[in-house]
Parts: sequence; C-alpha cells; structure tokens
Amino acid sequence: MTDRVPVSVIIPAYNSEDLIGETIQSVLAQTLSVSEIIVVDDGSSDETSKVAESLGAIVIRQPNRGVSAARNVGIRAATKPWIALLDQDDIWQPEKIECQWAALQRHPNAGLISCNMSWFEDKRIDGCPTVVDVDIQGDLAQKDNLDASISYFPRVQNELPLSRMYDNPSSLLIRRDLLLSIGLFDESLRFSEDLECFLRVVTHCPLVIVGRSLVRHRIHTRNTSNNASEVNSSYLRLLDRLHAQPEKYPPGAARAYYKDLWSWPISTGRSLLDEGRRFEARALFARSLKKTYSLRATFLWCLTFLSPTAFKRLLTIKRKLSSIKEHRQLGKVANGNAAGGSVGKLSEVVKSLKPRDETLLR
Repeated sequence: MTDRVPVSVIIPAYNSEDLIGETIQSVLAQTLSVSEIIVVDDGSSDETSKVAESLGAIVIRQPNRGVSAARNVGIRAATKPWIALLDQDDIWQPEKIECQWAALQRHPNAGLISCNMSWFEDKRIDGCPTVVDVDIQGDLAQKDNLDASISYFPRVQNELPLSRMYDNPSSLLIRRDLLLSIGLFDESLRFSEDLECFLRVVTHCPLVIVGRSLVRHRIHTRNTSNNASEVNSSYLRLLDRLHAQPEKYPPGAARAYYKDLWSWPISTGRSLLDEGRRFEARALFARSLKKTYSLRATFLWCLTFLSPTAFKRLLTIKRKLSSIKEHRQLGKVANGNAAGGSVGKLSEVVKSLKPRDETLLR
C-alpha cells in the first residue's frame, strides 16, 4: 500500500544507538505508511541521533529532561492529527498501523486506539547472543479476524479496560488535539506517567482496543521499569491522585483501583526494604496498616527495625530455603517421569516456580 495515513510517530530516545535502528525500521516496514517519524533525542551521549537521521527520521535534540518531556516536545512538533507513540526499544508488527487505522474507520469518533502486545527478552544487550520470545498476549488476542478482535468502549468507566497490556505507549494511536487539550504527559512523574495521561485522555473520548498482538515489547536490563521501588512509588502517587482528583479521570477509576490503594504500599515497601531503605519502607507499611490490618504488613513492619546486616542474613536464609524447596519439587517430578510420568508435569512445575515480576512487563 502506498497511501500514507496522517500519523506522526513519536519516539523518545536516550543512548539507544544499538536499538533505535530496529525500532525505526519496524515503522518503515508498516503495510500502511505513516506520514512522519519524529525522534526526540533526550540528551544522548552516543550516536542515537545519527542512526535515526540515517533512516530518515526527523530528529529533535534537547538536554536530558526525561521521557515525558521528550514525548511532549515531539507531540508539539508533530504536524499530523494522529499521534502514534513508540518507545526506543519496542518493535511494531508490520500490520500495526493498518489494523488500528481500519478499526478507526469502523469507529471514527474514537480518540484512542490500543492493541495487544507480546514481550520478548533480549539478552544480547547483556552480552549474550540470545532472544527469548516470551509471547505473553491478552485475552482478546486473535490473529486473523479483525472484526471479531475489535472492542469498542463508548465511555470508559467503572470496569476499566486499560491494563499493563493496553496502556503501554507503544500500543497507542491517539488524537493529537486530545493530548494537547488534557495537558500532555505530566513531567513531574518519572514512572506511571503513561497510565496517568491515558486515563485523562479516555475521560473525554471513546476507546477502541484491537485484540491482536501488534507490538513486541523488549525486556532487557536497561528497561527503566526495572527500578521496582521507584515504579511502585510512582504508581502509589497515581493512586493518591485518583482519589484526590476524581473529576480528572474516568468515572469509577478510583473505585476500580481501590484494592491497589491499600495493597500497593506493601509491595512498594517490600522493594524499599530490599534496597536497605528501612525508614521509607516502615512509613509505607504503617500507612497500609492504618487502613486495614494485614499480617504480612505487620511482619514486614517489624523487619524494618532489624539492622541492615541482620535483614540481609535473614534474606539469605529465606533464599536458601526456597532453593532447597524448589530442588525437592523438581526431584519429585523427575522421579515420577522416570517411572513413566509425562514430561509435561515437569514443565508445569518449572512454570509454577518461575518468578513473575509484573513491573518487568511495562
């Protein structure tokens, strides 16, 4: 297809010379071409800008101000009525824009079109020549029937369809005038800035979700979301906002996230405790306990009074015990297989033992 749709692609970038080329190539490979690609170089010290320019992207350079500021600069500079956001390390499937544009034609009053995504682990960044396709997709994922895969929400309220699957910036196509009218991304938030912004957007427009995996999100050690305590703290601030300023967000948003408001301080405090930030962790556990009693929060609150050395020793013992338990479980399954059990049982146990860190998938 030779037609170009009126879409500006905005890619914030920082020291991504080894990734930005593949990301831009995935835009150039779209079956329905976009009008312009804008890369905002957020103070890189490597060849990020040069790589982007060599592939025909418009490059805007600025001192390092963070991803929200970079996105905002790109959105203001865009000349087209639709904005497609794309992170520097993510990859679009070739039909991403075509599928979303087709969904928009069916629901022209929509202001935001999202889609499913999958994850892949790129160990090449750590020096290992390995790419592991995790292939985690949403419940709506369908590969061949576009009509059946489209979900339309004329008004987003109560049961929010947004999640870590659908609100990832790289999956979104948004009307530029809507972004400008709601004030763009909040540059004071280092994390959760995307969810906060998109909740404000869908307060003013219908939402469409294409239930196909059209984006591949790269997992690697340089992901900003690997900083668990900072991610959790930012999300906690967002939950506070939902309750303090409910008029800015979809009806029922605060209620939909109600459980997180009381449980998130515990997970955030746990991350801080691992980092040795005992006093901050103690304050969060106390906050949770003021709202509702929790045996886990009480236990963790008590741990904050241990010295850093004592806590590390306790953590080491816990990890050793967990390792022993894991090996025993694997041994039981292996013995069962030797006696005629299925290999599938071993696979199931391994999956059940595999740690699942939700902050790694953002």
